[in-house]
Amino acid sequence: MKKVLDLATIFVLIFSVSLYGQKEDQSELYNDVHIAYGIGTYYLFSSPIKHSYKSDNAYGERSDIKSVGTIMIGYNRMISEAFMIGFQASYLKAHYTKPDATGKYTATFNDNLLNGILLVDYNYVNKSIVRVYSGAGIGLTVDLSNMEAPGNVKESKREILFAWQVTFIGIRFGRELGGFLEFGFGTNSIITAGINYQFGD
Repeated sequence: MKKVLDLATIFVLIFSVSLYGQKEDQSELYNDVHIAYGIGTYYLFSSPIKHSYKSDNAYGERSDIKSVGTIMIGYNRMISEAFMIGFQASYLKAHYTKPDATGKYTATFNDNLLNGILLVDYNYVNKSIVRVYSGAGIGLTVDLSNMEAPGNVKESKREILFAWQVTFIGIRFGRELGGFLEFGFGTNSIITAGINYQFGD
């Protein structure tokens, strides 16, 4: 966990120091708050999270993994015409099952993932009514997981994981109140859509 925190701190410092010398009229920079929904989290395609449940060895491979999607809220600050930095908090739930060796019994698993990610965006186009950008972010995930198995077996675990998100392309449209659509990959989603509000100092 300490290594992840150190990496996140370095990530923010590098971008902050590199952009500090750029002189911008602060009246032309703005803040941005948003709420969004995303589908296609990385966890649907990755190996299962290892929880070391006492009963886990009795069950086989994960199957039927599902997620209704990710809810996100966030804040961004434009620090130059080209760059924005911010933070995004999100929640998603992944549900899956595992059969035992006989195939007669099945255990159900739930991963409740609470994510916090530091973000940096680069604007290719930054106009008053449209912004086109790419970005990346790193952070932490707290996984509050639980499992239920036949015989009234119930267990729960908590894990701290590395969180990340890459935005290949994003489009934001509108003036103060606007909407956006992003395509990327990572902890949160592959496709994200939402609304945001931007305001000056």
